[in-house]
Amino acid sequence: MTPGIKIKFKKMKKIFLLLLINIVAVAAIAQFKLTLVLSATPPATLTEWANKKEVLTLLVSSQGSAGADAKIKTQIKTIDGTVIGTTDLARARTISFVNASTVLTATEVLPLENMIFTGKYKNTLDKTGKLPADNYILCVQLVRPVDYVPVSEEVCKNFYLAGLQLPVLMKPYNGEVLDIKIAQTAVIFRWSPLIPRQSTIPTYRIQVFEVLDYQQPMQALRSNQPLLDKEIRGATQYIWQPQLGLLFTKDADTTGNQKNINTSEAGVGTGKGGIKKGNSNSSTEKNINTSEAGLGSGKATFIWTIQTLDANGLPVLQTAGNGEARSEPAFFTMSTHAHKR
Repeated sequence: MTPGIKIKFKKMKKIFLLLLINIVAVAAIAQFKLTLVLSATPPATLTEWANKKEVLTLLVSSQGSAGADAKIKTQIKTIDGTVIGTTDLARARTISFVNASTVLTATEVLPLENMIFTGKYKNTLDKTGKLPADNYILCVQLVRPVDYVPVSEEVCKNFYLAGLQLPVLMKPYNGEVLDIKIAQTAVIFRWSPLIPRQSTIPTYRIQVFEVLDYQQPMQALRSNQPLLDKEIRGATQYIWQPQLGLLFTKDADTTGNQKNINTSEAGVGTGKGGIKKGNSNSSTEKNINTSEAGLGSGKATFIWTIQTLDANGLPVLQTAGNGEARSEPAFFTMSTHAHKR
């Protein structure tokens, strides 16, 4: 055999082997056909996907003989194709597809215990059970259990995780002046709900802080103990009964004269801060030091905020610092002169 014929033979042999490999690969990939159905806006908490069959469904159809085994390789990507989460195939479960068609849900397709996430996505997921609000791509493919060679085409679907809008404080609005004669009986707090609506009922933690004479409202929010600290499940209104009627050491009558009021019945005079705790298993309510809060002059200022918690009692949004998932605060004043404003 001449050298030229030998070279041609070797080239033809390589081409034949490449064709054979391609044929085998195509045959392997064509072993299963996948149909992926995914909600365009699934729940932000990934663990909730397993509880709702309508969120994610994978239909696996056998293209050849039934009874083949495979593992599910799932990847979550950002919209630019960067992989942020993928299945740990070494730990993934092997599934026997004994029927011509098999329907799988998020429990099998996205087993979080076998998923590996990276960077900030892992940190956020570990803290909150959620990925950051953004657009993502979910891709699924079946592979052989031993060597992870694909046995199906990869199918992908886009989805969007919506950001949360925290409650907005509605009443008392920022800077509102309340008539002490009404507020001493009840103060009605109202706020907007968490948006979008969640599959589990959120808990709203309302906190009210006293603003002392020498403080700005935000200073009181950061450094003082709350007078009211209560968790309300689902509702967006709470009626606070601060019991301020007997806490005024001085009040003004209609003629402008000052009159003294008995403070002993209200528990005042127990030391700096005049604190008297209320009875509540899930809340804290305290009375107010009349001298420092300015009640002796006929008014007192407070600042309030709402923290929103999920079903596990964790802030629905995790951020750095202590202000996690808190609304923008608002301050209000109780005054004997509110009717003049």
